Amino acid sequence: MPRPVVTALTRSIAQSTTDRALPRARAAVDTLTAQLATGKRIQRPSDDPGGFAQAASLAQLQDQLGRYGKSIDAASLWTDRTQVELSALSDLFTEANVLGLRASNGVVTTDEMAAEVEGLRDEVIARLNAKSGDEYLFSGTQSGTAPIDPSGAVATGDFSGVRRREVAPGMSVTLNVTTALEVDGVSAPDRLQALADAIRSGDATEMAAALDGVQAGIDHFARLGGQRGAVSRPLLHARDAIETQDVQAGERRAQIEEVDLASVLGAIQRRQTGLEAALRASAATVQQSLMNYL
Repeated sequence: MPRPVVTALTRSIAQSTTDRALPRARAAVDTLTAQLATGKRIQRPSDDPGGFAQAASLAQLQDQLGRYGKSIDAASLWTDRTQVELSALSDLFTEANVLGLRASNGVVTTDEMAAEVEGLRDEVIARLNAKSGDEYLFSGTQSGTAPIDPSGAVATGDFSGVRRREVAPGMSVTLNVTTALEVDGVSAPDRLQALADAIRSGDATEMAAALDGVQAGIDHFARLGGQRGAVSRPLLHARDAIETQDVQAGERRAQIEEVDLASVLGAIQRRQTGLEAALRASAATVQQSLMNYL
């Protein structure tokens, strides 16, 4: 028959061991349950200090890549809108050139033809005062000021400022076109007004000079449009590079942070089984202590 003191001491040690193990087992089950609910292996820095630091660094990288993506979107929107306006300006000058040639050949009434050219001139003014959002495309850094007066003259101000935007690490692009307002030193709308005046006057020398100015406008805006196209291509490449880096960073972050659900479910089951066994052992110890006491 075991000695009472030894038996009591043994049970006390067993009970103490069980009491310490139970909170740890419950905490482990709670941690695994949280992982199962969130899909995240790392809930707090203490879960995996190294992994937490790596995941945080990757999250910062993805935030930066997101900002670059937004910058590329804004730059692409501005560039695309600029190309649309430059293409339209080239088309308007081409149409004016056709009207001027017809007028010089006496095909139509000069007053009507001059009025048509002046209508094209008004459209040129509108195109040069076009906006992207709330900003004028062709106003340089003075994007809140319309660059062309209703008269067709260049407005007062310096519209030659260059606007640049960083779209990727170490890569910036020039957004705006600073030379669209004038054609060989004359405001673009005034080039068409000169053609309308020449049509009305019927002077051959004046008509030839005006048509030369219009042709210069066609070439001018076509050239500027081509330059904008050269900006669009790097933006597309930058977007592809940023998106690829973001996907790679996301995949690496997921490998660090996310859990294998099947493994977590298995671990929860094992922990719960151990917890239940500890609870049964604790209950048996208490029961034996009571029986001995009785």
